[in-house]
Amino acid sequence: NPKNPIVIHAGTHGYLYHGCYTETTNIANSTNKRALDGGTNTVLPDTMTVEKCLGFCNKYKFAGLEYSRECWCAQGLSGLSSKVDDKECDTPCDGNSTQACGGALRLTVYITSAAALEKVPLLLSLGVVGVTVLGSVF
Repeated sequence: NPKNPIVIHAGTHGYLYHGCYTETTNIANSTNKRALDGGTNTVLPDTMTVEKCLGFCNKYKFAGLEYSRECWCAQGLSGLSSKVDDKECDTPCDGNSTQACGGALRLTVYITSAAALEKVPLLLSLGVVGVTVLGSVF
């Protein structure tokens, strides 16, 4: 019986997919702080989806789904959290079995699109070397 493929949702509600990250509560010097700490969270057994989590986190820079039903929101992602292979976030969401919702101590992380754009290097620099107006260079 083939199971439905689990897909990483590209993002919605102004968020873009950022990657699969480790939870930090089990790291010795984390003082039990979460990878997405200082914000808010919700647990929706049986109904969690990527869309619900991203809508819930709409005032935060980061949103993360963990263990099929948990949604974590924060303004920052802990430096103790490491980006890992997407395959480590292969637990299906309780509310949509085709969507990836993290895993055990793994977070499917989304970042606001505005914050994601800040991280993209500027490839084109606009500058005026000279403007010719009626034959004169300024």
